[in-house]
This record gives sequence, structure tokens and C-alpha cells, in this order.
Amino acid sequence: MADRPDREAKRQANFAQAQKTSPLLPSIADVPLPGGLELGEDEFVVRTAKDWGVSISLVLTTRRLICPTDLTGRTEVSIPLTDVRDVQLRKHWVGFATIVVNWTDQPPASFPAHINGARMRADISAMVDAAQRATIPKLAVVAPPATMPDRYERLRQIGELRSSGVLSEAEFEQEKARILREP
Repeated sequence: MADRPDREAKRQANFAQAQKTSPLLPSIADVPLPGGLELGEDEFVVRTAKDWGVSISLVLTTRRLICPTDLTGRTEVSIPLTDVRDVQLRKHWVGFATIVVNWTDQPPASFPAHINGARMRADISAMVDAAQRATIPKLAVVAPPATMPDRYERLRQIGELRSSGVLSEAEFEQEKARILREP
């Protein structure tokens, strides 16, 4: 791993950019993640279980969601936000609400949302949307080339300039020859 001062300098530089692009306020604190995972130099914690008032192991960063794979909470998964297809809040008739995260080619991850379920879903969805927008390539708008008037139109224009006295006969002949030489 890179030495700590170098890593911290890179994190500081990346944090300024994350603050501009993240829909939720990130934290620069380098907190320990579940399962021995570490934050990347350009990754910052946005929400934790504590922020939502839940007791399960749950961390939302600018790049991924670290959450239980099922309602037992025995195993955890790190889901890249760019792989998330949708986030649902399922409210059951009996029991508690559940957050279900459907992601690319994997079984859905789900975890209890005893309280603040709607807020949890909204926060995760906002970060997913931001991460996915950032991966969409920006298309440059290219202006069409300025169209030159066709050769006959330009000859007519310089003829008018000669008639009005703006161009002398010699200037007119020189410009006409240049126009006629163009492909």
C-alpha cells in the first residue's frame, strides 16, 4: 500500500471533487469497513448504519454499498453502485420493511429496514444514480462546419462589391481567380 502521507494527499485532492459530484455529503474520515475492506483513494463514506439508526452492518460510499446479503445478516457483500439495477423498499403486512438491492448477475441483497426505510432507499438510490451518470460517456456536440456559399454565390457577391466600388477591377479579378481555383 502507498505510504500514508501520499495516500492522504491524494484523498484530500479527490475529496474536493467528491463534494462537488456527490448528491449526499461525503465524509473524509477513513473509517474501517466491514470484512476488512478498505476505502480507495477516491472513495468516501456517505452513510453508515448509525446514520440511519439501524444496528446492522451497513455502509454506503461514493463507489459501493456494503450490506448484508440476506435478512440473517451473517454474510456481507460489497456491491459497486454502477452494478445496481434498482433499490426497492418492500413493506410487509406483518413484520418489518426490507430493502432489496437488485444488482447485475447476482442474487438480490436484502436487509431489514426497521426504521427510516424510505430514507435508506432514497439515499442509496441517489448515490446509485450519481455513480451511473458518472460512467455514461459524455458526448461532445460537434458543430457542423460553417458552410461556404457555393462558388457562384461568392462570384455574385464579389461582382456586387465591384459594382458598388468597394473592390477595384484588379481586386475583383484577383478574387475571382482565387475562387475559380478552389476545388
